Amino acid sequence: MCKREKFDIIRIIIGVIFVIPLIVIHLTIGQKELWGSNINTVIVLPISLVLYLLIAFDFYIETFKNFKKKRFFDEITLTLIASICAFAVGQYVEGLAVVLFFQIGEKFEEYAVEKSRKSIKEVLDLRADKATLYNNKEEKIVDPYDVNIGDLILVKSGERVPLDGVVIEGSSFLDTSSLTGESVPKKIKEGEIILSGVINKGSPLVIKVTKMFYDSTTSKIMDLVENATNAKTKNERFITKFSKYYTPTVCLIALLIAVIPPLIIEHDNLSVWSSYVYNAASILVVSCPCALVLSVPMAYFVGIGEASKIKMLIKGSAYLEDLGKLDTVILDKTGTITKGNFVVDKVILGSTSIYKEEDILNFAGISEYNSLHPIATSILNKVDKNKLDISNYKNSEEIEGKGIKGLYKDKLLLVGNDKLLDEHHINYEKVEEIGTIIYVSYDSIYLGAILIKDQIKEDSIEAIKAFPKFGIKDSYMLTGDNYLIANDIASTTGIKNVKANLLPLDKVEEVKQIMSDKGNKIVGFIGDGVNDAPSMSLAKLGISMGGIGSDAAIEASDIVIMDDKLTTLLKGKKIARSTLNVVYMNIVFAIAVKFVAIIITASNVLGSYAMWLGIFADVGVTIICVLNSLRLMIHKK
Repeated sequence: MCKREKFDIIRIIIGVIFVIPLIVIHLTIGQKELWGSNINTVIVLPISLVLYLLIAFDFYIETFKNFKKKRFFDEITLTLIASICAFAVGQYVEGLAVVLFFQIGEKFEEYAVEKSRKSIKEVLDLRADKATLYNNKEEKIVDPYDVNIGDLILVKSGERVPLDGVVIEGSSFLDTSSLTGESVPKKIKEGEIILSGVINKGSPLVIKVTKMFYDSTTSKIMDLVENATNAKTKNERFITKFSKYYTPTVCLIALLIAVIPPLIIEHDNLSVWSSYVYNAASILVVSCPCALVLSVPMAYFVGIGEASKIKMLIKGSAYLEDLGKLDTVILDKTGTITKGNFVVDKVILGSTSIYKEEDILNFAGISEYNSLHPIATSILNKVDKNKLDISNYKNSEEIEGKGIKGLYKDKLLLVGNDKLLDEHHINYEKVEEIGTIIYVSYDSIYLGAILIKDQIKEDSIEAIKAFPKFGIKDSYMLTGDNYLIANDIASTTGIKNVKANLLPLDKVEEVKQIMSDKGNKIVGFIGDGVNDAPSMSLAKLGISMGGIGSDAAIEASDIVIMDDKLTTLLKGKKIARSTLNVVYMNIVFAIAVKFVAIIITASNVLGSYAMWLGIFADVGVTIICVLNSLRLMIHKK
């Protein structure tokens, strides 16, 4: 706690300690004489005035600054005008109470926001504050901002990786829970990409830096969270505009109440003037829009903080609101519904082949040795790379959309789909099984095929089947894969609307058509954040799955799901809906209480107690709305 915060709390405590006996004195013996005047004037006024200056001085400073910026009407201005009017008509304790309880309300709001902000920082405390430079194998502790692309850094066991890069020396296990929520350590070895924010749990790693610190994964995430309130919802924009016009209107009404009735009734009677000025001040207090101005944005902020706890990063409150109203989702297949982690399911030998399964895999491994395609990776993971005779392989050529051809021991080696074999007039046996089929031919003789499948994520089926329960009425799958695979995945997961064999631009056209059909409904596109970036940008709500570390994911999407799980989308939607419920409750409750309180105050039913109703209708309602927003932090796991 800083000195300023301690000072604020101390002065509030002093104010509360004194205001209670002052209220008692004011209501019981305030009118009795002491030293030739009444006790209210001799004792209550000076003490109230000293406390008032102690508690409200920063309000006057802030109001002066606002006036210089030509911002003449806000909730602080209303509070100060009301307090000055209360002192002017002899209601000293009420004048003090107005500013005191306003300060208490502000502290409640600050506490709630800080609590939510801390929860975000605890979840996303990813950035390392130092890096070990390892150029020329000499260790030097530096600020991560001073590390350049191409530099080598050393990350020892237990240390957090400070910058994105590629492992060039060592192998280890990584704790990726801070990024993905995955509790099982992930193995990392030479040549693999490593993201900042993860923790090395094994042997030391030497990493070649590929991104500057300000451009690293953790910096992008932190920047995303810190600016999460930039995109305002319609509700927040309404409150901002409402306050802009509402405040001067209230001031004008209060002025008319203070001036017109006394002029009509009895313009030379001071007590009449005093009564109506007091009523006008009470209406100012009642009308103060603090409850709306503070509690509505705060509810969204708390909702964003709670979403971050489940590994969902939301770029702004507008997107949180859209998530709560999400009606239709469009899903990419690879990396969204499936793991995008292709594995060799089986090897299918040709009926006349003299080779074994291992031989066919080795032929494919030789051909795919230098490829970075996921299909190639799945094959290479199945073979012993050290046994591959790549020295006798040459003239490799990748044919787009078909496969790879090359010469192995001066004989043609083909590894690809049926189109590649058709092009070279190879007789082969068509494989009808569902999956990606890689045919292998050597020396113009068909050897066999490799069946490769992408695995459905463990939670995808559960999540998609639960969509209707969470208000997601329709779901679509758009994929570049073939119809057989697409329909198999769709039938397994329960998706009814499927489009396959789509290029990225085809997906964009499909998204446009779906959005047109849905009208004003909220349509979300969920993809891996790279190839699907155009579609994500086009949809009302762009959601990237497992896209952390991808610039396209963070730039194109409105929401980033860090743990790569569709069930997290449903958890986030539940939080979003709870947030919207709290926002609507706060708005209705605040406006209803203020409306009733204004009528009671204007009718002069309470007389000299009207100011206390105003204090409740302002500060009391604000505190209730703030506490209602804090309920969002108490939710079932």
